[in-house]
Amino acid sequence: MSSPAIVPSLVESTQHIEPQRAFEYWRCTALARFGEIARPHPRERFAARRLTVASAHWLLTHTISSPVGVTVRSRHIDRNARDMVVIGLAVDGIGYQEQRGRGAQLHAGDVSFLSRAQPLVAGTQSNYEEIRLVVPRETFEARVGRADALLGRSIGAQAGGAEFGPRLRAIARSVAWMTEEEAQAAVDGALHLLGCLVGDPADRAGAKVSQGAVRSLAHAHIARRMHDPALNPSDIPVALGISRSSLYRAFADSDGIAAAIRDARLDLARRRLETPRDDKLKIATIAYACGFTDVPTFNRGFRKRFGLSPRDLRAERA
Repeated sequence: MSSPAIVPSLVESTQHIEPQRAFEYWRCTALARFGEIARPHPRERFAARRLTVASAHWLLTHTISSPVGVTVRSRHIDRNARDMVVIGLAVDGIGYQEQRGRGAQLHAGDVSFLSRAQPLVAGTQSNYEEIRLVVPRETFEARVGRADALLGRSIGAQAGGAEFGPRLRAIARSVAWMTEEEAQAAVDGALHLLGCLVGDPADRAGAKVSQGAVRSLAHAHIARRMHDPALNPSDIPVALGISRSSLYRAFADSDGIAAAIRDARLDLARRRLETPRDDKLKIATIAYACGFTDVPTFNRGFRKRFGLSPRDLRAERA
Protein backbone atom coordinates (compact mmCIF):
# COMPACT_ATOMS: atom_id res chain seq x y z
CA MET A 1 0.00 0.00 0.00
CA SER A 2 1.38 3.43 -0.94
CA SER A 3 1.81 6.18 1.65
CA PRO A 4 -0.56 9.18 1.60
CA ALA A 5 0.67 12.04 -0.56
CA ILE A 6 2.48 14.82 1.31
CA VAL A 7 1.59 18.35 0.30
CA PRO A 8 4.34 19.71 -2.04
CA SER A 9 6.83 22.18 -0.54
CA LEU A 10 9.87 24.18 -1.62
CA VAL A 11 12.60 26.00 0.35
CA GLU A 12 14.39 28.99 -1.24
CA SER A 13 17.35 30.71 0.41
CA THR A 14 20.22 33.12 -0.23
CA GLN A 15 22.45 31.20 2.17
CA HIS A 16 24.73 29.82 -0.54
CA ILE A 17 24.72 32.95 -2.71
CA GLU A 18 27.61 35.42 -2.70
CA PRO A 19 26.60 38.38 -0.47
CA GLN A 20 26.94 40.94 -3.26
CA ARG A 21 24.57 38.90 -5.45
CA ALA A 22 22.06 37.85 -2.78
CA PHE A 23 19.45 40.57 -3.37
CA GLU A 24 19.49 40.22 -7.16
CA TYR A 25 19.15 36.46 -6.77
CA TRP A 26 16.15 36.89 -4.46
CA ARG A 27 14.57 39.55 -6.66
CA CYS A 28 14.85 37.36 -9.76
CA THR A 29 13.64 34.15 -8.10
CA ALA A 30 11.41 34.35 -5.02
CA LEU A 31 10.12 37.85 -5.85
CA ALA A 32 10.13 37.62 -9.65
CA ARG A 33 6.33 37.80 -9.97
CA PHE A 34 5.74 40.70 -7.60
CA GLY A 35 6.22 43.86 -9.65
CA GLU A 36 8.87 46.43 -8.74
CA ILE A 37 11.20 45.36 -5.95
CA ALA A 38 13.31 47.86 -4.00
CA ARG A 39 15.52 47.95 -0.91
CA PRO A 40 15.26 50.71 1.68
CA HIS A 41 18.86 50.07 2.78
CA PRO A 42 20.73 48.98 -0.37
CA ARG A 43 24.20 49.15 1.19
CA GLU A 44 23.40 46.66 3.91
CA ARG A 45 23.86 42.92 3.61
CA PHE A 46 20.83 41.05 2.30
CA ALA A 47 19.67 37.59 3.38
CA ALA A 48 16.36 35.75 2.97
CA ARG A 49 14.75 32.34 3.31
CA ARG A 50 11.28 31.16 2.30
CA LEU A 51 9.26 27.98 2.72
CA THR A 52 6.47 27.59 0.15
CA VAL A 53 3.80 24.93 0.53
CA ALA A 54 1.24 24.62 -2.25
CA SER A 55 -1.93 22.69 -2.95
CA ALA A 56 -4.48 22.98 -5.74
CA HIS A 57 -6.64 25.19 -3.49
CA TRP A 58 -4.22 27.43 -1.55
CA LEU A 59 -0.61 28.54 -1.12
CA LEU A 60 1.26 29.15 2.15
CA THR A 61 4.62 30.93 2.47
CA HIS A 62 6.78 31.49 5.54
CA THR A 63 9.46 34.12 4.89
CA ILE A 64 12.36 35.49 6.93
CA SER A 65 14.13 38.30 5.11
CA SER A 66 16.03 41.54 5.10
CA PRO A 67 13.78 44.53 4.33
CA VAL A 68 12.28 44.91 0.85
CA GLY A 69 9.57 47.00 -0.76
CA VAL A 70 7.10 45.80 -3.40
CA THR A 71 5.09 47.98 -5.79
CA VAL A 72 2.55 46.23 -8.01
CA ARG A 73 1.17 48.48 -10.74
CA SER A 74 -1.62 47.77 -13.22
CA ARG A 75 0.88 46.68 -15.87
CA HIS A 76 2.22 43.97 -13.55
CA ILE A 77 -1.15 42.24 -13.11
CA ASP A 78 -2.04 39.20 -15.17
CA ARG A 79 -5.70 39.81 -16.02
CA ASN A 80 -6.12 36.17 -17.00
CA ALA A 81 -4.90 34.85 -13.65
CA ARG A 82 -7.23 33.74 -10.91
CA ASP A 83 -8.09 36.43 -8.34
CA MET A 84 -6.25 35.44 -5.15
CA VAL A 85 -6.60 37.01 -1.70
CA VAL A 86 -3.51 37.15 0.52
CA ILE A 87 -3.97 36.79 4.28
CA GLY A 88 -0.76 37.95 5.92
CA LEU A 89 0.49 37.44 9.47
CA ALA A 90 3.32 39.67 10.64
CA VAL A 91 5.44 37.51 12.95
CA ASP A 92 8.27 40.02 13.45
CA GLY A 93 9.33 43.37 12.02
CA ILE A 94 7.81 46.72 11.02
CA GLY A 95 5.88 46.65 7.76
CA TYR A 96 3.31 48.55 5.72
CA GLN A 97 0.73 48.02 2.99
CA GLU A 98 -1.56 50.13 0.82
CA GLN A 99 -4.34 49.00 -1.50
CA ARG A 100 -7.71 50.38 -2.65
CA GLY A 101 -7.06 53.71 -0.91
CA ARG A 102 -6.54 52.00 2.44
CA GLY A 103 -3.38 51.29 4.34
CA ALA A 104 -1.86 50.01 7.55
CA GLN A 105 1.41 49.94 9.41
CA LEU A 106 2.06 46.35 10.43
CA HIS A 107 3.61 45.06 13.63
CA ALA A 108 4.07 41.58 15.07
CA GLY A 109 0.72 39.85 15.46
CA ASP A 110 -1.16 41.95 12.89
CA VAL A 111 -3.24 40.15 10.26
CA SER A 112 -3.54 41.87 6.88
CA PHE A 113 -5.48 41.46 3.63
CA LEU A 114 -4.42 42.13 0.03
CA SER A 115 -5.43 41.02 -3.47
CA ARG A 116 -2.97 39.91 -6.13
CA ALA A 117 -5.36 41.16 -8.81
CA GLN A 118 -5.14 44.85 -7.87
CA PRO A 119 -2.30 47.40 -7.58
CA LEU A 120 -0.65 47.55 -4.17
CA VAL A 121 2.32 48.75 -2.21
CA ALA A 122 3.82 46.64 0.59
CA GLY A 123 7.10 46.07 2.35
CA THR A 124 9.14 46.47 5.52
CA GLN A 125 11.74 48.83 6.95
CA SER A 126 13.38 46.19 9.15
CA ASN A 127 14.32 42.54 9.01
CA TYR A 128 11.04 40.69 9.08
CA GLU A 129 9.26 37.36 9.38
CA GLU A 130 5.84 36.79 7.89
CA ILE A 131 3.42 34.01 7.02
CA ARG A 132 1.05 34.40 4.07
CA LEU A 133 -1.91 32.23 3.21
CA VAL A 134 -3.16 32.78 -0.35
CA VAL A 135 -6.60 31.53 -1.34
CA PRO A 136 -8.97 32.13 -4.29
CA ARG A 137 -11.36 35.03 -3.81
CA GLU A 138 -14.35 32.73 -3.92
CA THR A 139 -12.90 30.62 -1.11
CA PHE A 140 -12.12 33.70 0.97
CA GLU A 141 -15.61 35.13 0.53
CA ALA A 142 -17.28 31.80 1.33
CA ARG A 143 -15.26 31.27 4.55
CA VAL A 144 -14.25 34.75 5.76
CA GLY A 145 -16.26 37.59 4.20
CA ARG A 146 -16.44 40.06 1.36
CA ALA A 147 -12.88 40.65 0.17
CA ASP A 148 -13.33 44.21 -1.10
CA ALA A 149 -14.33 45.34 2.39
CA LEU A 150 -11.05 44.10 3.87
CA LEU A 151 -8.39 44.66 1.21
CA GLY A 152 -5.72 47.07 2.40
CA ARG A 153 -6.84 46.74 6.01
CA SER A 154 -5.35 44.91 8.97
CA ILE A 155 -6.54 43.65 12.33
CA GLY A 156 -4.32 43.79 15.36
CA ALA A 157 -3.85 41.27 18.13
CA GLN A 158 -6.51 42.97 20.23
CA ALA A 159 -9.04 42.60 17.40
CA GLY A 160 -8.64 38.91 16.69
CA GLY A 161 -5.03 38.47 15.63
CA ALA A 162 -4.20 37.02 19.05
CA GLU A 163 -6.36 33.99 18.21
CA PHE A 164 -5.73 33.61 14.49
CA GLY A 165 -1.96 34.28 14.61
CA PRO A 166 -1.00 31.27 16.74
CA ARG A 167 -3.24 29.04 14.62
CA LEU A 168 -1.54 30.10 11.39
CA ARG A 169 1.93 29.82 12.94
CA ALA A 170 1.16 26.27 14.09
CA ILE A 171 0.06 25.36 10.56
CA ALA A 172 3.22 26.90 9.05
CA ARG A 173 5.44 24.87 11.41
CA SER A 174 3.98 21.51 10.41
CA VAL A 175 2.20 21.82 7.07
CA ALA A 176 5.19 20.63 5.02
CA TRP A 177 4.89 17.21 6.71
CA MET A 178 1.10 16.91 6.44
CA THR A 179 -0.82 14.87 3.95
CA GLU A 180 -2.91 16.87 1.51
CA GLU A 181 -6.08 15.97 3.43
CA GLU A 182 -4.57 17.02 6.77
CA ALA A 183 -3.29 20.29 5.33
CA GLN A 184 -6.64 21.11 3.73
CA ALA A 185 -8.44 20.49 7.01
CA ALA A 186 -5.98 22.76 8.85
CA VAL A 187 -6.40 25.58 6.33
CA ASP A 188 -10.20 25.23 6.34
CA GLY A 189 -10.17 25.50 10.15
CA ALA A 190 -7.98 28.64 10.06
CA LEU A 191 -10.27 30.32 7.51
CA HIS A 192 -13.34 29.46 9.58
CA LEU A 193 -11.72 30.98 12.68
CA LEU A 194 -10.77 34.12 10.77
CA GLY A 195 -14.32 34.48 9.48
CA CYS A 196 -15.61 34.38 13.06
CA LEU A 197 -13.09 37.01 14.17
CA VAL A 198 -13.49 39.66 11.50
CA GLY A 199 -17.27 39.81 11.81
CA ASP A 200 -19.38 41.10 8.94
CA PRO A 201 -17.14 43.10 6.60
CA ALA A 202 -20.17 44.33 4.65
CA ASP A 203 -20.70 46.90 7.39
CA ARG A 204 -17.31 48.44 6.59
CA ALA A 205 -17.71 48.49 2.82
CA GLY A 206 -20.28 51.27 2.61
CA ALA A 207 -18.84 53.39 5.39
CA LYS A 208 -17.36 56.78 4.66
CA VAL A 209 -13.62 57.22 5.03
CA SER A 210 -13.18 57.84 8.74
CA GLN A 211 -10.46 59.72 10.55
CA GLY A 212 -9.21 56.34 11.74
CA ALA A 213 -8.87 55.19 8.13
CA VAL A 214 -6.97 58.37 7.22
CA ARG A 215 -4.68 57.82 10.19
CA SER A 216 -4.03 54.19 9.23
CA LEU A 217 -3.22 55.14 5.65
CA ALA A 218 -0.92 57.93 6.84
CA HIS A 219 0.92 55.53 9.15
CA ALA A 220 1.38 53.13 6.23
CA HIS A 221 2.85 55.91 4.09
CA ILE A 222 5.16 56.96 6.94
CA ALA A 223 6.35 53.37 7.39
CA ARG A 224 7.00 53.13 3.67
CA ARG A 225 9.17 56.27 3.55
CA MET A 226 10.52 56.71 7.08
CA HIS A 227 14.07 55.96 5.89
CA ASP A 228 13.84 58.98 3.55
CA PRO A 229 15.11 62.16 5.29
CA ALA A 230 13.06 64.26 2.85
CA LEU A 231 9.75 62.94 4.21
CA ASN A 232 7.83 65.73 5.95
CA PRO A 233 4.20 66.33 6.97
CA SER A 234 3.36 68.37 3.86
CA ASP A 235 4.16 65.38 1.61
CA ILE A 236 1.54 63.12 3.13
CA PRO A 237 -1.76 64.78 2.12
CA VAL A 238 -0.43 65.11 -1.44
CA ALA A 239 0.58 61.43 -1.54
CA LEU A 240 -2.73 60.27 -0.06
CA GLY A 241 -4.91 62.59 -2.15
CA ILE A 242 -6.55 64.22 0.87
CA SER A 243 -6.69 67.76 2.18
CA ARG A 244 -4.19 69.05 4.72
CA SER A 245 -7.03 69.77 7.14
CA SER A 246 -8.33 66.18 6.88
CA LEU A 247 -4.88 64.86 7.76
CA TYR A 248 -4.48 67.17 10.74
CA ARG A 249 -7.97 66.36 12.03
CA ALA A 250 -7.10 62.65 11.93
CA PHE A 251 -4.12 63.32 14.22
CA ALA A 252 -5.82 65.93 16.41
CA ASP A 253 -6.03 63.61 19.43
CA SER A 254 -2.29 62.84 19.30
CA ASP A 255 0.90 64.90 19.19
CA GLY A 256 0.42 65.49 15.47
CA ILE A 257 1.70 64.16 12.16
CA ALA A 258 5.27 65.44 12.61
CA ALA A 259 5.49 63.56 15.91
CA ALA A 260 4.13 60.44 14.21
CA ILE A 261 6.97 60.57 11.66
CA ARG A 262 9.57 61.18 14.37
CA ASP A 263 8.24 58.39 16.63
CA ALA A 264 8.09 55.90 13.74
CA ARG A 265 11.74 56.61 12.97
CA LEU A 266 12.70 56.29 16.63
CA ASP A 267 10.81 52.99 16.97
CA LEU A 268 12.63 51.61 13.93
CA ALA A 269 15.97 52.80 15.30
CA ARG A 270 15.32 51.11 18.64
CA ARG A 271 14.40 47.87 16.92
CA ARG A 272 17.62 47.94 14.93
CA LEU A 273 19.70 48.73 18.02
CA GLU A 274 18.14 45.72 19.74
CA THR A 275 18.83 43.40 16.79
CA PRO A 276 22.06 41.36 17.14
CA ARG A 277 22.46 41.39 13.38
CA ASP A 278 23.05 45.17 13.52
CA ASP A 279 25.45 45.15 16.47
CA LYS A 280 28.42 46.03 14.26
CA LEU A 281 26.74 49.09 12.77
CA LYS A 282 27.56 52.49 14.25
CA ILE A 283 24.73 54.27 16.03
CA ALA A 284 25.06 57.16 13.57
CA THR A 285 24.68 54.75 10.64
CA ILE A 286 21.43 53.42 12.08
CA ALA A 287 20.18 56.94 12.75
CA TYR A 288 20.81 57.99 9.15
CA ALA A 289 19.22 54.77 7.83
CA CYS A 290 16.06 55.64 9.80
CA GLY A 291 15.76 59.08 8.21
CA PHE A 292 17.54 61.27 10.76
CA THR A 293 20.02 63.84 9.47
CA ASP A 294 21.36 65.07 12.81
CA VAL A 295 22.79 62.59 15.33
CA PRO A 296 22.54 64.88 18.42
CA THR A 297 18.87 65.50 17.62
CA PHE A 298 18.38 61.75 17.22
CA ASN A 299 20.05 61.08 20.57
CA ARG A 300 17.88 63.65 22.38
CA GLY A 301 14.69 62.34 20.81
CA PHE A 302 15.64 58.75 21.60
CA ARG A 303 16.30 59.54 25.26
CA LYS A 304 13.04 61.48 25.56
CA ARG A 305 10.99 58.66 24.03
CA PHE A 306 12.64 55.65 25.68
CA GLY A 307 14.26 57.05 28.82
CA LEU A 308 17.82 56.10 27.88
CA SER A 309 20.35 56.92 25.20
CA PRO A 310 21.05 54.68 22.19
CA ARG A 311 24.47 53.91 23.65
CA ASP A 312 22.94 52.94 27.00
CA LEU A 313 20.46 50.64 25.26
CA ARG A 314 23.30 48.80 23.55
CA ALA A 315 25.24 48.61 26.81
CA GLU A 316 22.21 47.05 28.55
CA ARG A 317 21.95 44.40 25.84
CA ALA A 318 25.65 43.63 26.11
